[in-house]
This record gives sequence, C-alpha cells and structure tokens, in this order.
Amino acid sequence: MCILLWTTACANKGYPLILLSNRDEFLQRPTQTAGPWDKDTYGGRDLARPENGTWLGITRCGRFAGLTNIRETTSIAAEGTASRGAVVSSFLTSSDSTCYSWTGLGTQDSDPSLDIDQVGGFSMLCGQFSRDHQNRVQIDSFGVISNRAEGQIHGKKHDIIDPTEPGTYGLSNSAFTNPWPKVLNGKRLLDELVEDIQNDRLTDREISQKGIEILTSDSVSEDEAWKDRNNRLELLKQSVFIPMFETRNLIGSSETRTTTGQDQDQALSGLYNLYGTQKQTVIIVHESGAVRYTEKTLYDWLQGTTDAANDTVDIIFDLDL
Repeated sequence: MCILLWTTACANKGYPLILLSNRDEFLQRPTQTAGPWDKDTYGGRDLARPENGTWLGITRCGRFAGLTNIRETTSIAAEGTASRGAVVSSFLTSSDSTCYSWTGLGTQDSDPSLDIDQVGGFSMLCGQFSRDHQNRVQIDSFGVISNRAEGQIHGKKHDIIDPTEPGTYGLSNSAFTNPWPKVLNGKRLLDELVEDIQNDRLTDREISQKGIEILTSDSVSEDEAWKDRNNRLELLKQSVFIPMFETRNLIGSSETRTTTGQDQDQALSGLYNLYGTQKQTVIIVHESGAVRYTEKTLYDWLQGTTDAANDTVDIIFDLDL
C-alpha cells in the first residue's frame, strides 16, 4: 500500500524535484536502512529476496526511480518469478541514456530474469536529470512505467510526464491515471507545501520535515469503520499513512507469500502478521546538484512492533552530471 508523491512545481525556486515516499510493509520484513550501495547508488534495500532490490533510489549520475505494487484481483496475478525491487535496481544501474530507452526492458534481447512480464503488477516512476546551458540541474526524461496497462497482465504502458510543465503527482496501488483517494489527499497536502515554498524561504531541512508531516497524514485511525477488519482493505485506499494493524484473517495466505518472498519466508510466516507504514522518505534535489535524502524508520524489522525512536538518516551528496 505504498505511496509516492512528487512535485516539479518548485523548479522556479531551485528545486526541480521534491519526492515523498511511504513504504508500507510487513513490519518484520528484513530491510536495509538507506545509504550508498556503492559510490553511485543511494537507497534502502529489501533483504527478504535474494535480488536485494529496492523500492526507491537515486544515483549520482542523476537517475531516480520509485515503485509501487498494483493491487491485483487474484493472488496468482500478483506472483512473479522476478522481484519488483530488481526492476528498480536494474533501471538505476542501467547505462541507457534516458528512461524512455529503458522501457525496452522485457524484449527478446533483454535478460529474462529482468523481464517485466515476469514480475507482479507494478507502476514505476523513473527519470533522469541533466544540466541546462546555465549548468542548472533539470529533469531530462520523466515518466511512469507499468506492466498492467488497462488492468491487463503483460500490458505495458509508459505515461510520459513533461518535466517542463510544473505539476504535482502521485502514485499508489492503482493505475497512475486512476488514482486512489489517498493519492488525491497527498497531492493536496503537497500542493500546500509547494505554496509555502513559493511564499517563504524554507530551508531544505524544513522542507524535509514538512514532507514527513505529509507522509504521516492519517485519515483512518480515528474512523470507527477502521475497527471493523472487514472494512480495512477499502480504507487503505484513503489514508496517506497506514497505522499498524494485524493482517491475520484479512490478507489471504497466498497474498502474504507473494508479498514476503519465496520459501525462505514461509518459515517466518508467523512474523508477517503486522503491517503498516514502515519507512518514510523525502528526497530533495536542488538545481545546484545537491541532494538531501532523508529516511525515517518507524519500525525496525529486528525489533518488530517496537517503535524505532529517532531512527532517521539524513544523507547529503552531489549529483555528478
């Protein structure tokens, strides 16, 4: 039930991209805290699958991507032989010049293990930065790729976004062009932050803090309907933030296996009962090339349901463009 929110509406204030992300996951799914994988790639990593892929990342060479699952109508449709996280990693480490050329992934010439036809339903925001004639960082190519066009398995779609047109966008577990209410709510809140940036002189740290506040917007905890487990799957479409809840008897065992991985996870199936927003991330890219990557961990997978108090990483680096 992850959510991605992003805006290009502050480019005139020196921010070509501000990106917010909630990773909603089983609380004890092994996850590596955000940091550099190598000298070029930054992001968290999924330790539950052998591919050690990611749901969100950015590279020094200016490539960025974030992925959300598509809620499938059946558990069979959700299953895939390749990890969704590997799709993001593949894009981030690809040598293709633009995200447009990368959409060729899945053709006969590509590595079958990374064929997006072999992956469960997903939508992936992806893009590439470059520098303009005044040496300012700008978004060069930009779009959302999905392998569930019109709800069809293996139906590829690429929604191109014009990076020169200021806008605020969002993506969750439905099609990019058919957003859930939580996305509409998140976009409204992000637009309010955009207005603050346009009117005030906010520091990067203040923008990051306000981004975390948006990601913590909870519209279901106080709803009486939330107490009834039968309502929760639908209510998950409403709230930017997902409070911790028990999934036993709510999510079928086949869906749990799909989400948590392969045989190695079945031995841990008893641990995968509690679900909610586990990590919150704000990525701020400045026209100078400076990047601020802030990740807040709400629940540490080793501790399970124990709050990961003050577990926040704040990474600052420069794009090498």
